[in-house]
Amino acid sequence: MAKFNVVQKQRRAAIAERKRAVQGDPLTKKLKHKHPPLSISGKRKRKLFKKWRRDQKAAAAALTTAMQDVEMLAVAHNDDNGSGDRNRKSDKRAAQASKDAMEE
Repeated sequence: MAKFNVVQKQRRAAIAERKRAVQGDPLTKKLKHKHPPLSISGKRKRKLFKKWRRDQKAAAAALTTAMQDVEMLAVAHNDDNGSGDRNRKSDKRAAQASKDAMEE
């Protein structure tokens, strides 16, 4: 097995040298990076679209949850204020008295 690894390494090096000689830059012998094609395959497109839909669904669920939390807080806040009004005396009489005093 060790002998095969050495042979394979030499083979890969020879292939890389040939590629550099044919396709590489004439001065530096470096291979150029090829840009990926602009068109995508149907399979890749479906996969990306599925991921996009899943993300949209998660975002919508998070938004709905946030809205429900806000509504629950509003209801809880109104409940708290309602219980406090029962125990507190009304300020209507004091407001009426100050209004009457201002008119006189």
